[in-house]
Amino acid sequence: MQPEPSIPMQAVWGEQKHRLSKKEKLRKNHRRRARRAAKSRVRHKIYLKNKNRKLNGLPKRKRASHLRREKESKGFVRIVAPDVMSFIQNPEGVSTFAARLKQCFLNREPVWIDLRTVTHIDFDAISVLLAAVVRFKAHKIKFNGDMPNDRTALNTLLDSHFFDHLTKRQFKDEDSYHLTISSSILTHAKKRVDSKLGENIINATSRHVWREERRCPGLQRVMVELMQNTNNHASLDEEGTKHWWLSVRHETDDAVSRFSFVDYGVGIFVNLENKRQSSKFFGALGKLRDRISLGKNCDILEMILKGELHRTASGKYYRGKGLPGIFQALEKGEISNLCIITNDAYFYSKTNTYKTISNPFNGTFVSWEINKNSHSLV
Repeated sequence: MQPEPSIPMQAVWGEQKHRLSKKEKLRKNHRRRARRAAKSRVRHKIYLKNKNRKLNGLPKRKRASHLRREKESKGFVRIVAPDVMSFIQNPEGVSTFAARLKQCFLNREPVWIDLRTVTHIDFDAISVLLAAVVRFKAHKIKFNGDMPNDRTALNTLLDSHFFDHLTKRQFKDEDSYHLTISSSILTHAKKRVDSKLGENIINATSRHVWREERRCPGLQRVMVELMQNTNNHASLDEEGTKHWWLSVRHETDDAVSRFSFVDYGVGIFVNLENKRQSSKFFGALGKLRDRISLGKNCDILEMILKGELHRTASGKYYRGKGLPGIFQALEKGEISNLCIITNDAYFYSKTNTYKTISNPFNGTFVSWEINKNSHSLV
C-alpha cells in the first residue's frame, strides 16, 4: 500500500485561519446587531417615557382619546394649523398652511390636519379648508383631522358644519360644487361665471342687511370681475380649468355680510409674467417694474388697483375692469374692508396696508364686506 499523501502544514493553517476569520466576522455581525437592537430599545424607552409624560395626569377618557387619535392618524402626513387661522390677520401663516396642503395633494399623500392649538379662526380660512377637503376627496386622497381645543374656535367650526364635509361627504371631480352649509353660511365652487348665482346672493345679502331686496352694484361688479378673472387668468394653459370658491357669511349679530373669494390658480403676478405675445398684457408687468426702483410686487399691486396696468397695456386711461374695477367699488363706498392677497403681495383697505409676505400664496384671495353704509339702489 502506498502511504497517504501528507497535507502541507501551510494548507492546514490557511484553512484554520479561514475558519477563524469567518467566525470572527459572524461574531462582529452579531455584536453589531446587538448594539443596534440595544440602541433601538433605548430609543423606544425614551419615546414611551415622553409619551407617558404627556399623558400623566390626564383623565382616563382623555388618555384614551389621545391614544385613539394617534392610532387613527398613523400613515397620514400631519400638518399643524397656525394658531390664528385668518388670511387677513395672519396671511403668512395661512399661506404656508395652504402651500403644505397643496404639496401633499400633488404628491397624493393622505393628510391629517391638527387644529388643536387654533385659538382663532375666520371663515376665509374655513373656505380654504373646505376647498382642500373637496380637492382631496374628489381624487380619492384621505383627509382627516382634529378639532380645536379652544371653545370659541371650535364653535365657529361646528357652526360651519366643516366636520360634516370632512367625515361624510364624497365628491367627484366635476365642474362645480354647491355646498349649502347652514342658513347663514354658503360656499360655492365653480369654474365659470355664474350670473344666476350672483343674483341669488345679491338678493339674500340685501334682505339680510337692509331687510328688503335692493340692487348692490358694487357687490355685483366684484363677483363678476373675480369670476371672470379666474376663468381667464388663473391657469397658464387653458381658460376655465381652475375652480374658484365664493363663501358668504351673513352675520347673525350684525347687519353685515362677509365674502371670501379664493382661486387656486397661479396668482396675478405669475400669470402676468407668463403672458403670451398675443395678449395685450404681454410685457406690461416689466414696464411697471421699470417705473419703480427696487419695486416690490406689493407696490405693483397698488399701481394695478389704480389702473396703471390697463393704461400701460392699452395706452388708454383707466377702465373699470378687473382689480381696478373692484378698487373703484371700494372708493365709491359700494363695498368695505377689502383685502387682496396674491403671490407675495398683500393689501388691506381698513389699514391702507400694502406689504410683502414672506410665504407667497399660490393663487388669489379676496375678501370684502357689505353693510348698511354700503351704497345700494332701491
